[in-house]
Amino acid sequence: MQKAHIAITARTGLIFIKRAEILYCCSEGAYTNIHLEGGRKLTVSKNLKEVQATLQDEQFVRIHASHLVNLEHTVGYINNSYNCVKMSNGKELSVARSRKQELMDCFVKI
Repeated sequence: MQKAHIAITARTGLIFIKRAEILYCCSEGAYTNIHLEGGRKLTVSKNLKEVQATLQDEQFVRIHASHLVNLEHTVGYINNSYNCVKMSNGKELSVARSRKQELMDCFVKI
């Protein structure tokens, strides 16, 4: 059973956030920026692979070497000169060609 909250280590202690609050995660070398609802951003000293392993949830999908998205916050897919997924906050994130099919398999098409 997945826990509803995760604990993020901060300088002053722990910050508890709900998994559902996470929009997407972006890697920056050995660090990962976790983007949350309301425009908040937390930076953790773990790489994206470690963050993905911690979340261990089907609602989080790796779409690029540097992006992990919460499917609950995706609102569209743009198929133009560069493929990207549109997030609920308006941000567009690149989808790697090698990961496009994995993303598409998460959705039922009509």
